Amino acid sequence: MIATLGVHFKILGLIYFGYGVVGGSGLGLCYISPVSALQKWFPDRRGVAAGFAVCGFGAGSIALAKVPGPLAESIGLTKTFMTLGFVYFGIMFFCCLIFRVPPPGFQVNGMDMYRNKVNANGDIEAFNTDKTANNVRNPAASLSLIDSIFSSEYRLIYLMFFGNSIAGLVFLSRLANIVKDIFIKDPDTAATIVSINGGFNLAGRLFFSTASDLLGRKNCYIVMLTLQVIILASLPTIMAVKNYPAFLACIWILTACYGGGFGTIPAFLCDMFGPSNIGALHGIILTAWAIAGVGGGLLFTAIYNDLLANGYTVSNEWIYSKNLYWILGVASIGFIVIMFVRTNIRDRLLPKAQGEFTRTRLFGKFIRIGSFGIKFVSKDQEDMEWAEYVESLSQSTPSNMDEIKGAHPVIADNKDIPGKTEL
Repeated sequence: MIATLGVHFKILGLIYFGYGVVGGSGLGLCYISPVSALQKWFPDRRGVAAGFAVCGFGAGSIALAKVPGPLAESIGLTKTFMTLGFVYFGIMFFCCLIFRVPPPGFQVNGMDMYRNKVNANGDIEAFNTDKTANNVRNPAASLSLIDSIFSSEYRLIYLMFFGNSIAGLVFLSRLANIVKDIFIKDPDTAATIVSINGGFNLAGRLFFSTASDLLGRKNCYIVMLTLQVIILASLPTIMAVKNYPAFLACIWILTACYGGGFGTIPAFLCDMFGPSNIGALHGIILTAWAIAGVGGGLLFTAIYNDLLANGYTVSNEWIYSKNLYWILGVASIGFIVIMFVRTNIRDRLLPKAQGEFTRTRLFGKFIRIGSFGIKFVSKDQEDMEWAEYVESLSQSTPSNMDEIKGAHPVIADNKDIPGKTEL
């Protein structure tokens, strides 16, 4: 309604405030809130739940994309803003009436919303930490929101998400121009390609989020970023030789990976930091998407305009290829940092070995990096170290256990660790 008044009285600032600030804030709340609630309702299928939620967000923009234009021509711009405002309000208000989080004691398929196994009596069963190597199946750490935000894992996930988003926001937004100028296609063909590309965006959101329930969130991001790095490195050559079919194949895979990042991130955050923190953490991490869009867009445009000013034409692929190199660099950083996100309970809690700087896990294989170089730890060695660590906890005095509990809240939620029942 604020934007409607701005249009009616021709006050540009009011339009910016109403449509941009107020409308944008509402859009963000409507995007994050359902995703957060669904993570609590479907603890056994967090990826699928997140995928459908973010697909609905994208599908809505596609379904109604051609409504405002004809409506404005028919009833005028002021009434268009008013009509769409009332329609959107009515739909969202009705949804709010049935919108809620699970009740206390809620469980589905023998699992509560924290992914603890629950027996028929409603009691939490022991969690087997030996089965978490390839997936994010460990109990969510009982971290506060502040602790979660400032944890090393969250910072790395933030950088990873930034790297996963940059190509889709900056390069794919120029898809229509590339199709017309580089591959000399007509505007209708370019519009069709963009529409098909939107379908791959939705498909990627659903496919990768669903796959993450089976393969693990981290593994899915490794796959998505690997594909993006390979494609971004190949696109300059593909555009130089004008291989149109190969270009389309690369673009659609790139788009699916971009969409998959949005579909998978809510479940990833929920697994890592718990359902109590998912709403705020999801909102904060979307600022990486905003920064990538604004900052990346400005850099792309600056390089693009500079090349045009130096004699290049819009039909010369170099004005896009030069930008692809820095986009490739950002995506590569995302690929590197995801390798060091510790999704396994053992990776988080095992004491560092002598000379160890950091550690990672690649498809279940425990890897240490330190002054000794890169060391692959065998499963037997890992099991032995974990058994010794758990045994050391069981022998701790109650006062020591309180300190450990404070340092590693996940231990307090894990009944598989001896000594926990005494806390």
